[in-house]
Amino acid sequence: MKRILLTNDDGLSSPGLTTLASELLRTGRYELRVVAPEKEQSGVGHCMTLHAPLYTEPVTLSDSLERVPAYRVAGTPADCVKLAITNLFPDFVPELVVSGINRGPNVGLNVLYSGTVAGAVEACMYGIPAVALSLDIPANGIWHFALAAELAMPLLDLVLGKGLPEWTVLNVNLPNRPLAGIKGTRVTQHGKSGFKEFYVEEAPEGQRRRFRLEGAMYFRDTSPDVDAVALREGWISVTPLGLAWDSPAGMKAVQAWDFQPLATSH
Repeated sequence: MKRILLTNDDGLSSPGLTTLASELLRTGRYELRVVAPEKEQSGVGHCMTLHAPLYTEPVTLSDSLERVPAYRVAGTPADCVKLAITNLFPDFVPELVVSGINRGPNVGLNVLYSGTVAGAVEACMYGIPAVALSLDIPANGIWHFALAAELAMPLLDLVLGKGLPEWTVLNVNLPNRPLAGIKGTRVTQHGKSGFKEFYVEEAPEGQRRRFRLEGAMYFRDTSPDVDAVALREGWISVTPLGLAWDSPAGMKAVQAWDFQPLATSH
């Protein structure tokens, strides 16, 4: 049986997490562990707890998942993965870490804010293959988590069978529509689309001004081979993400600068 660690950023009670765990358990092919935040951590990115104790306790996910060892953590997805790998399950070395299924897409610039992707990246930093799974926002209000979990299974098996290159995370975004509306799977590039955000000012609390962040998806990309565009067109978007932030264009430009010699007092 393949060993899989599950986490997310929507919290332990999220249907994306429990539905995926149920689908994995149903096959009888995987040994599971679950460590997830005790409350929603969307948008925390790769934040981790440094200046306070990190609290955790064992939980039972549900009657159908009572055989799956699980912990809730008063922290972030990165905290969850760190703690799971280092302390909570000392005799369980995962062959794959899966973060999700997230409620909402993680494409383009949104990846930088995503706690879901950060959970997968944290595993990658420990040398463990990792996949982030996200489900697009539905047009009609119906969340197809069960279908998303079913469609994710072959992708997870491919990663388990073939592995991933070092320092690579697989970011998978699934269309939120019936099977008939999904065109297939497309390997995509990480694009620059994302939410165009703004703050709405609400009634103040005493002397404190109060703001609430809102936004709507803004497409900066047009190529069908870019994550956000492929997802919008009905494709399962599979994007290999690297951990290096090098910019070839930036490197070329800055190398051409005329740096002055350092001045010294001697």
